[in-house]
Amino acid sequence: MLVSPAFPASSCIFPHHPRSHACLPSQSEPPRPSAQPNPRNRRREYNVAETKGDHMLLAALGVLTGIVTPLQTAVNARLRGTLGTPFRASLVSFTVGLAATTIAALLLGPYPLVPESALHGPWWMWFAGLFDVIFMTGNILLLTRLGSLQTVLMPVLGQITLGLLIDQFGWLGNPRHPMTMARAAGLVLAVLGVLLAIAAAAKTLFGGPNPFGSRHGAARTPAMPSADTLRPPADGRSTNRTRSPSIWLWHGLGILCGMSLAVQTAMLGRLGTALGSPIKASVVSFILGFVLLCAVVVFRDHGLDLGKAIRGHNPPWMWIGGLLGAVVVLMTS
Repeated sequence: MLVSPAFPASSCIFPHHPRSHACLPSQSEPPRPSAQPNPRNRRREYNVAETKGDHMLLAALGVLTGIVTPLQTAVNARLRGTLGTPFRASLVSFTVGLAATTIAALLLGPYPLVPESALHGPWWMWFAGLFDVIFMTGNILLLTRLGSLQTVLMPVLGQITLGLLIDQFGWLGNPRHPMTMARAAGLVLAVLGVLLAIAAAAKTLFGGPNPFGSRHGAARTPAMPSADTLRPPADGRSTNRTRSPSIWLWHGLGILCGMSLAVQTAMLGRLGTALGSPIKASVVSFILGFVLLCAVVVFRDHGLDLGKAIRGHNPPWMWIGGLLGAVVVLMTS
């Protein structure tokens, strides 16, 4: 009887034979487990998707803030035309915003309204309302001097510039985000856009007629009467303000207003984190602004009389500037 020679287990003489066991893995090799999804990978993918969703939501809030801000400025400018001074209009707007945010904070909490940990935060975060007063009152003044387009663009330029500096150096307790080529390109595009807007509104920059502005210089919104409309010159002639060198001072004021908004945004973010609620941070901001404007109106404008404005034939929407301001403050905090 012939005995077949022994072959190693890893060899395969007849690979296609149905009874050939030589091609099978040896018993000493453990069976390979089936591939199972790693829960850590799932968690990582979920976190990435959640981060992208948060970024999209924040970007949408930023766009909405950019839409609401010029509407608030136009409404407050209309209110200024009725009350006579920008400080009175700002005071009414702050009063409405303070009432709205206080009611929301009392209803939504969380309690306590001022946690003990917030008292150990930096002192400067409580003064965000000061920069809100500068931004709002400055915008009311700018709308009657520069028109709607430049009143929007100038603060945007200041906000972008100071915002990049805050990110670059980590001011006001914010995390550092170094300057990149994309950020620098965005700043250059913003500057070019503002220069084009100025060229469209002021024919003295390149010469020639102004195709977008009015014949009095800067474009004016018909529904928003300016101080010049309320008090025309004694000789009956209109003045072209865009030809005056002082127009560049108003441009500078617009940029400073935008920088104040960038500072306010950073301070409100820190205050909202300390208080545990952006609504409560908005209340603190409105309280400080309300107190400052009350002092200015009393000592500079000799008080505020709303009787004539309420009894007059004024549109009801001119009183909602404070609600729009509350929305802006909430989204920026």
